[in-house]
Amino acid sequence: MSRAARSGNSLAAGIAALARHEGCNGTRYPGVVVYRVTVAEPPTPTLYPSSLILVGAGEKQAILGDKAFAYNAGHYLVVTSPLPMLCRTVASAAEPVLTVVVEIELALLRELLLEEDAPPAPQPARPSRGVFRAPLRRDLEDAGARLLACLTDERRTRALARQTIREMLFLVLDGPYGDSLRALAEGPVSQLAHVLRHMNARFAERMRIGDLAQLAHMSVPTFHQHFKAMTGCSPLQYMKALRLTRARQMLHAGGMVKTVAHDVGYESESQFSREYRRFFGWPPSADSHAAPRARRALREADGAGGKLVLDPS
Repeated sequence: MSRAARSGNSLAAGIAALARHEGCNGTRYPGVVVYRVTVAEPPTPTLYPSSLILVGAGEKQAILGDKAFAYNAGHYLVVTSPLPMLCRTVASAAEPVLTVVVEIELALLRELLLEEDAPPAPQPARPSRGVFRAPLRRDLEDAGARLLACLTDERRTRALARQTIREMLFLVLDGPYGDSLRALAEGPVSQLAHVLRHMNARFAERMRIGDLAQLAHMSVPTFHQHFKAMTGCSPLQYMKALRLTRARQMLHAGGMVKTVAHDVGYESESQFSREYRRFFGWPPSADSHAAPRARRALREADGAGGKLVLDPS
């Protein structure tokens, strides 16, 4: 069976051992989480972190604008900066999706680039990609399996996790789209990545576009141009997507609608509810921790969505 056609790989057992609960599971290393998903989900607005994502079993699909990126046991996904995308999951209790998400630490990436003895071979001129997928090579799969193995023990995690992640980033840099990951540490992409990290850290605060452009050391028109090329949306649209996807996480964790609306920066609960419904296709009350059945019913009634709605306001 070809690598691209495999339904599972050597990562599956390691992920399954760490992902004991449905959804997101933390690990002993702060920058690594694992997921077990046993329910198929239609395309749902999701904020992808800056990360390397490896799949042990099953398949997911990230959709950015008119481009879809399927990642599975034969392909990995890299998101260079936090991006709002649609996420589609193909899963069942018998065939769960098992993934490991490794945060891209900018300091670790820069450390790797500084240690290069020589610049990489010239590549054909092409724009940097905010998200890309590539075939999962055996060496990267093996490194991922070793990372998962060390995360089962506290001492091994402290001694080996960071250097194994370092190895994994090196292998991605050495892969077919390594130039896009390399761009994260230099030039306009690096400047915008700094702004995106700032926006993610302070998503509940009011932000002026002029201040964000100044943070990127760009004029406002240039900032708008580069920002949309990188994220697929305007800064205001990005901030709205960020607040609403963070709100969904808080609601799933048990937050009350009124409290969550305030915590993500909305002064009006009614405005929050309107924008939440427009964005996801159902009201925030259907995403509360206590309403999983109502949430599923709404998704089915609305025809499974499939469109990331980012209005121009």
